[in-house]
Amino acid sequence: MTNLDHRPDKDRQYSGLANLVKKVRLEKKLSQREFSRMLGMSNAYVAHLESGKIQPSVKTLRNISKTLGLPYNRLALLAKYIDHSIFNQPVNADDSIRIRAIADLTDEEWQSVLDYVNYVRTKRKI
Repeated sequence: MTNLDHRPDKDRQYSGLANLVKKVRLEKKLSQREFSRMLGMSNAYVAHLESGKIQPSVKTLRNISKTLGLPYNRLALLAKYIDHSIFNQPVNADDSIRIRAIADLTDEEWQSVLDYVNYVRTKRKI
């Protein structure tokens, strides 16, 4: 690896998520150990999460949302599962049909859809 691979901005690509999770965890007076126990994750995982170095799975993100009382959509944006630019686009008839087609999905089904979307994005040719 070159020195460029260890740039701080690259190592902390999820710093917005990390900072928010840590801030709210501390506001709720939870130690990392308590928080990790509530999430069912290791202490090391929570430490890496709060360092901004890892992208949690959709399932873990939902668990963080519930545990800390944070809006899932906000966490999904910070975890880079959702591109912020989609909020600035007008909704047309085709978009409206697509939204109605998925409106009745359960949380578990929605997690599967988001996982699949993320998988599809990784397969794009650059």
